[in-house]
Amino acid sequence: MISAKNNQMILINRTETDPYFNIAAEEYVLKEFTEDVFMLWVNSPSVIIGKHQVAAAEADMIYTYKKNIPLIRRITGGGTVYHDEGNLNYSLLVSGEKGKLVDYEKYSGSVIRALATQELIASLQGKSNLAIKGLKFSGNAEHVFRNRVLHHGTILFNSDLERLRKCIRPAHNNYSDKAIRSVDSSIANITDHLPEKMSMDKFRKILLNQIKLDFPVIAGYSFSMEDKQKIRKLVHDKYSSPDWNFGYSPKYSLSKEIIFMKEKYRIDLKTEKGMIREIMFSKNGSKVFTGISRHLKNVLHHPKTIKDVFLSINFAMETDHANPDELIAALF
Repeated sequence: MISAKNNQMILINRTETDPYFNIAAEEYVLKEFTEDVFMLWVNSPSVIIGKHQVAAAEADMIYTYKKNIPLIRRITGGGTVYHDEGNLNYSLLVSGEKGKLVDYEKYSGSVIRALATQELIASLQGKSNLAIKGLKFSGNAEHVFRNRVLHHGTILFNSDLERLRKCIRPAHNNYSDKAIRSVDSSIANITDHLPEKMSMDKFRKILLNQIKLDFPVIAGYSFSMEDKQKIRKLVHDKYSSPDWNFGYSPKYSLSKEIIFMKEKYRIDLKTEKGMIREIMFSKNGSKVFTGISRHLKNVLHHPKTIKDVFLSINFAMETDHANPDELIAALF
């Protein structure tokens, strides 16, 4: 059990499903609240990457772009996760003594105890994952700010695991960087292990009941209009910004061979702050598509911005009337 400041904790059981708002809300509560806080929340489909990760290496950028699935960088470290309406997220924000704030086992305890009431034995696997029978259902991460810590985690309840695997690519093929890499894990939904079927709402109530047992002095809270305005400003200034979601990325390079217009080519590019700084197409050791390379320099390494460039130039003449989407896909 965690001792809340003055034996009191605030419970924020949120209904907003906008991933930009929800990710921003965590930073807002961490930095603006002095009370200890427990939050439960659900996002619409989105890919959430760790603070020090390369978006293009962690997510299938083409798939997420085509499906209009946002990719958002969070302030905690760790690996990339997929959120949707079948995934329940929890956040614990606690004040304490500096140097003693990071504790994955303690802060994930409420989830483990809640599952035990449903005859499920969950445990901490490695540093930060929760698992049932060796199958990961929860990825956790932490961030320390002054004398406070944000601990948060996913809970795969009835998530779309097929779409999850399409959004995230842990192999990181062809990318070279010094970023934090995600680790591939065998995953499962909790609903597949429950002794009887239940809805997400019922499971949410089970977890809330456990929280109330763990924190007997707990008070409900809803964001005020002022809170929401400040969170939306944080979304506007940071979490919806390409500078944060892609530009914060460590330097990385991409080198690969592709088949384009039924012929073999090589692509080599280097980035800085998410922008393409160097790019070269070659065939049999000789540079090709030099005009395209010139136009792509200092462009954000993202399908949309690259497509905008291709729409603004005479792409058909440069490539003998090739499909621009084919080359865009090759750049990731």
